[in-house]
Amino acid sequence: MANAILMVDTNKFTLLARGCDYTLIREGNCWTMYVVNAAVRAWNNGYAKPNVFTDIAEIETKYKAWRGFAELVRTRAL
Repeated sequence: MANAILMVDTNKFTLLARGCDYTLIREGNCWTMYVVNAAVRAWNNGYAKPNVFTDIAEIETKYKAWRGFAELVRTRAL
């Protein structure tokens, strides 16, 4: 079953995949990803450290669940 990337608003996207809660936020010319998984819930009380990306291709490379996100952005003309 494919996981669906949900568009919360024009600058915020969420995804629940493989026990991880992903939140991607566009901030100016960069993207900030917050990932809450079991380790974050156990050690950081659910507060994720942000990972900043300058390109959508970097996100798709690092996070397998986000593959195809660039196409979603292109079709929605964000």
